[in-house]
Amino acid sequence: MTKPTQEQRKKKAEEMIKVIGFDLDDTLWDVMPVIKSAEKKLSDWVLSKIPEVRYGLAEIKQAREKILFKDPAIGFQFTKMRKAILKEIFESHLKDPRLAEKLSQEGIEIFLKARSQVELFPGVEQTLETLANQYELGVITNGNADIKSMKISKYFSFTISAEEVGAPKPHEEIFLAALQQTKVDKHEFVYVGDDMVNDIDGAKNVGMITVWKKNYARQFDGNTIPDKIIDRIDALPRAIQELISG
Repeated sequence: MTKPTQEQRKKKAEEMIKVIGFDLDDTLWDVMPVIKSAEKKLSDWVLSKIPEVRYGLAEIKQAREKILFKDPAIGFQFTKMRKAILKEIFESHLKDPRLAEKLSQEGIEIFLKARSQVELFPGVEQTLETLANQYELGVITNGNADIKSMKISKYFSFTISAEEVGAPKPHEEIFLAALQQTKVDKHEFVYVGDDMVNDIDGAKNVGMITVWKKNYARQFDGNTIPDKIIDRIDALPRAIQELISG
């Protein structure tokens, strides 16, 4: 029996799997150092603008609770929530609401810029480059990192965020939005993420194929079983081939 050529294998892969979607935080990079750095830069900036302002965990928590009481739906809209917290704190120290608005906008821009300065896990860029030659790649995220400002943005053709859709993972709306945008069947879409509930359960519940990128800081606490498990993102191309070959 003649072995299939590389071109034939590629065609088979394209027929079975057409799109690969990625989570970002803790899947393509370690998010905690990024958040800590962004928080520090924002805090330093706030104190440089209003030295007497109290901008600590207690003040942030108090402002957050007040905002959530008024608008519970803002909880997963991280950018909107952070800006609202800044505005709430500024308004408590300033008499001019327009200045508070201006400063809160400046502050959120500083935070988001730092939030998007990430250090990719080993092998991420090479893996994306390899897969982008064969599949459509995209992002489904609950976070607010600006993927368009990163060098890896060239590999992604779409980004679906919780803030844009109005529903975070694991709710089905965000995954269905990705299927609608890419116009592929759920069985032709592979989703890769580190969170067993938000990523794996969420994608599985709409019928997507799933790959769990292990996160040793989290328990295996999902309700579904991923189709493939990888330790590192650079193991993904092989996992995709194994999914195709069965």
